[in-house]
Amino acid sequence: MTSHAESVVKAGHGEREFSPAAIGVLIASLVALMLGPTGILLNTFSLFIAPMSDEFGWDRAEVSLLVTFFGLAVAITSPLKGWLIDRYGARRVMLCLTFALALPLLGLAMVRMVWQLYALFLVIGILAPGNLPYGRILGLWFRHRLGMAYGVLGLGFGIGGPVGLFIGHQSLELWGWRTTYLVYGVLELCVALPLLAWLFRERQPVPAQSESSIASDGLSARQAWSGMSFWLVLANQVLAVFVMSGVMTHGVPMLVERGLSRGEASGVLSALWVGMMVSQPLTGWLMDRFATPRVVLPFALLAVVGMLGFQLGSTGAALWLAVFMIGLGGGGESGTTKYLLIRYFGLRHFSVIYGSIQPFTFAVSISFGAWWLGWLYDRAGSYWLAEWGLSLAFAVAALSLLAFRPYPSPAER
Repeated sequence: MTSHAESVVKAGHGEREFSPAAIGVLIASLVALMLGPTGILLNTFSLFIAPMSDEFGWDRAEVSLLVTFFGLAVAITSPLKGWLIDRYGARRVMLCLTFALALPLLGLAMVRMVWQLYALFLVIGILAPGNLPYGRILGLWFRHRLGMAYGVLGLGFGIGGPVGLFIGHQSLELWGWRTTYLVYGVLELCVALPLLAWLFRERQPVPAQSESSIASDGLSARQAWSGMSFWLVLANQVLAVFVMSGVMTHGVPMLVERGLSRGEASGVLSALWVGMMVSQPLTGWLMDRFATPRVVLPFALLAVVGMLGFQLGSTGAALWLAVFMIGLGGGGESGTTKYLLIRYFGLRHFSVIYGSIQPFTFAVSISFGAWWLGWLYDRAGSYWLAEWGLSLAFAVAALSLLAFRPYPSPAER
């Protein structure tokens, strides 16, 4: 526990960190995350399962393969994108990727053949930056309030979920799924890109001699990989993201299975992001306040209870509360990875280290997970077996937090 004097000093640093320039970087990151492929595309994919199934005659596993292609492409290219960010800077890489991403999103509006759909989702995955640029650039701007900065960044998912579901549902009802993707591409090109060009700025690291900070040094990727902490963070992230992405991508048909309309299901599923909006800043503040990764354990346990409640709930109100608890607990747990990596390994090679985790989360959690949940539905005729698998994964993720060791100091690293 820090002394009173140390707390006053840290509070002063925290106030100075939230300068207009730093807040601008945070706002640009939040909006870009919200409108990017890991935001709006994944958050609203469950809306597209039924119309795509009807048009192409697919079962649920075949539709889910689109997410699989997307996730595998992100997984394969994440280490390269991490190296590019460390080498050339987050701003330069982010602007190039955001412009390029708008093109395949717009291209989805012109799809007429199945292979084109798979190819475009593959290209979107290749270009998707994930959280890599935001993790690095915020680590340079925020030192003593890094957890809070990452928590505010997580609002990109929390706000983007309900907003994306509303935009996606209204667009689907008015124009169909192709034009909905056209809307997504316009938002990427005309909103996210100009905002990034205006506000997304690099900050040079402050020398360690002038300010003590975990961001002033760090381990190499090979050193990080050789320690147990890296693999614990990876395992926890894989399990947590598997559940959260599973509920996102299959949430609407899961709820329709309980007798809700697609519009009602979208409203209930929005509770997932409401929970995330509450938990992300809260867990960020707690991780800044208490120097232990176990501070998120109550959130993980809450997510387990929410998942069990989701399985047992039958009314709209009960389901809304259960989904809210999943978002509250799962959002608090899955949003801590960037913070944990910096506290354990420093910022010097952060993008490469974080980029080495992305292949597992996208290939296993999102790509394989989305397909596997669809496969279980096709075999069981309902989602009951898939939902039990999600509950078990959340429980194991919660228990893994007990094995995390205390954060090392820069000297101990």
